[in-house]
Amino acid sequence: MSVPFSNTHLRVPRGFGTILEGLAREVLRDQPEDIPKYAAHYFEVLLKQREDSGMDPAEWAAQLEDRFYNNHAFKAIGSTPKNQPATEESTSK
Repeated sequence: MSVPFSNTHLRVPRGFGTILEGLAREVLRDQPEDIPKYAAHYFEVLLKQREDSGMDPAEWAAQLEDRFYNNHAFKAIGSTPKNQPATEESTSK
């Protein structure tokens, strides 16, 4: 029985890549003998930190990725674009 291939593109969940990069960095730094056991301990510590602090590292990483790739600084309310001259209202204040 064959399985047909699909054009479906799988997407990595937001923040997941950053968390895996963190694990890879720690594995390279510590050079553990048993990497799966080390990874399990790493994620247990991460889970405990999330429960204690209430901050989700995956969501935090996703926000950092959004900030890097989709900088919304230009959407600030009340800011005048640098390439447009100021109006009389903004100069009279």
